[in-house]
Amino acid sequence: MSASSRAGQLIRRASFWLAAGVALLVAHDAVFAAQMGPGLTLTRALRDAGHAYWGLASTLLLVGGATAGALWLARIAVLRHSAAKTPADHHGSARWARRASAHWIRLFILVALAFLVQENAEHFLGHGHLIGVGALTGPEYPLALPVLALVTGLGAAVTALVREHEAELLRRIAATRARARRPLRRIRPARPGLARNRHGAPMSIHRGLRAPPSAVLHAHA
Repeated sequence: MSASSRAGQLIRRASFWLAAGVALLVAHDAVFAAQMGPGLTLTRALRDAGHAYWGLASTLLLVGGATAGALWLARIAVLRHSAAKTPADHHGSARWARRASAHWIRLFILVALAFLVQENAEHFLGHGHLIGVGALTGPEYPLALPVLALVTGLGAAVTALVREHEAELLRRIAATRARARRPLRRIRPARPGLARNRHGAPMSIHRGLRAPPSAVLHAHA
């Protein structure tokens, strides 16, 4: 595996987890905003004892997401430069849809579990008890699952778009390298003797079919 392939694999793995973290950040605040509406009540809810850590955690998640985005932009720029001489593939929409569906399932499950653990931990720290699956389906969080599904769906669409663009560029680069390695077809030059016979006297072509000299025939007779 080349250094570029290893770097791409590392970026993809790190980006998925950072995308999940950013989706959790957005979904967490979106759930509270959808249920409480914007304003002072929402601000207080996100700053109480159970959310005292959330300001620092949000900053770290945003920095991580921005770093992953910058790395992806740099990698895409390098790949686009390498694939500049190969025509673009216009059949990637179906692949993007399949990739987005697969990403959404993974992101939704991961972010939902993280939100479940997060809210139980916040309730335990703030109120001294756990709420279990009520963090996803209880009366305190009636919009949790729809908001999580929407946020992770948008995140999956963006990550799948980037990944599909990367995969298309890698296919174009591979096609260019395959054409460069393909050996050129050699044309054999015409044989000199055969060329002269084609343009020479007709008897020279059938030299081996002439009758023996008459003196030889009389000697045998």
